[in-house]
Amino acid sequence: MDLDLGGQLSLKRTETDDAQPSLPQPPVTLPANDPENPKNWSTTRKFTITIVLCIWVLSLTYSSSAYVASIPAVMQRFNISQEVAILGVSFTVLGFAAGPLVFGPASEIYGRQAVYRISGLLYSASSLGMAFAPNAPSLLIFRFLLGFFGASSINNVPASIGDYTTLVQRGQHSILYALMAFGGPSLGPLIAAFVQYDASLRWSLRVMAILSTVFSIMVAFIPETHGPTLLKWRIAKEKMVVPSADFATVMAVFKDALARPIVYLFTEPVVALVSVYFSVLYGILYGFFEAFTVVYLDIRGFDPISYGLTYISLGLGFVFACILLATVGQTLYVNSASRAAAQSIPTPPEARLGLAYYGAIISPISLFIFAWTAPFTSVHWIAPCIAEFLFACSMLLIFTGFVPYLIDTYQMTAASALAAGLASRALVGSAFPLFSLQMYRGITVQGATSLLAGISCLLAPIPFIFNRYGTKIRGRSRYIVAQ
Repeated sequence: MDLDLGGQLSLKRTETDDAQPSLPQPPVTLPANDPENPKNWSTTRKFTITIVLCIWVLSLTYSSSAYVASIPAVMQRFNISQEVAILGVSFTVLGFAAGPLVFGPASEIYGRQAVYRISGLLYSASSLGMAFAPNAPSLLIFRFLLGFFGASSINNVPASIGDYTTLVQRGQHSILYALMAFGGPSLGPLIAAFVQYDASLRWSLRVMAILSTVFSIMVAFIPETHGPTLLKWRIAKEKMVVPSADFATVMAVFKDALARPIVYLFTEPVVALVSVYFSVLYGILYGFFEAFTVVYLDIRGFDPISYGLTYISLGLGFVFACILLATVGQTLYVNSASRAAAQSIPTPPEARLGLAYYGAIISPISLFIFAWTAPFTSVHWIAPCIAEFLFACSMLLIFTGFVPYLIDTYQMTAASALAAGLASRALVGSAFPLFSLQMYRGITVQGATSLLAGISCLLAPIPFIFNRYGTKIRGRSRYIVAQ
């Protein structure tokens, strides 16, 4: 008996096993009818856990973008250039790229709870270090560490949701996660502008530290949700036969698990296509933050408070998308599930993409609207704000379609599949702030945004490709267990 790559119990046959009667394969997770199976928890308990986990995600995404409003103050406080100050955004998002490659596979080996507690402690420590950083280098280092350890939340929370929700419930819980994952970047500059104006840079950073610490403490009390981990705990408790492995074996298992997100990214067409789509959208979102400064501060002459208020458009777009997902989207999925049940077949993961098709179309349209209204002062400011609203709405429709799609598809190794997607999009997102300001000033707002809109057009067919060929693509995978 040995550990497989997901930290689950398995039996590995050797040449000598051929002469022996085959032993029954032990379950990799708790049975569906087991009272301790997280999927059998009460609805109230499930939503309570989802709310706590998602607010923890909000504390991270808020911190990632709230820093944007503090860039002028950071430049003045530490006497650094704008390019160096912007690194505070890039380093945090770069941490988003590195963290999931560790914490995603680790949660599949050691369980969600242990990873949440350790990463939460270090995430809080990094936030406090950032708040009291004495110089620019230490500030940038702590910004990276904040993103690295905080990425445990933004990557693993969807996998946790998949642990304790049924297929029908999963969409509702994923909506809340998506709202917090994308609502934070829209709330960050809005709230931070007021905090910094009424208090100071230090208090703006301290608010981030307070949020991360309080919610990390709350998450430490979240119960374990990973089925295979709960099964291992039960076996140990009942003093059944448990796998024994030396240090070299454990390290080999962990090494293979760490490699899984990379393997998925380059060998799994599902993960690769979703990652490319997420990367472009994520890059555009963080590039937008720089475009807003050019449009509203440089061109339209807004004051810092009015500039911060423009982020309300993004927030409203995310909220409207959540309403659509909770009503129209859930209805579409339930109807698809009913049709599948009538045919006695599993509900295909593509049923999650009901509204993603519309999001794929709206996304480039919104970018073109922003490109050809935002930089022209003769056009009312409400026009680019409407474009922001539409882009935010489309982005959430796409994101909330594909995240549960990956969970339904990869099941027990969903955290690794999500890690591949988050790492790639965060890597692109960390690079965008480094050149987007120069891009918007060099080839103009309309030229730069039109370029991004064109790229978005090229990627728009991806949901439709999955709708048409999803079953064939998944059928050729060596790792997908849900067909």
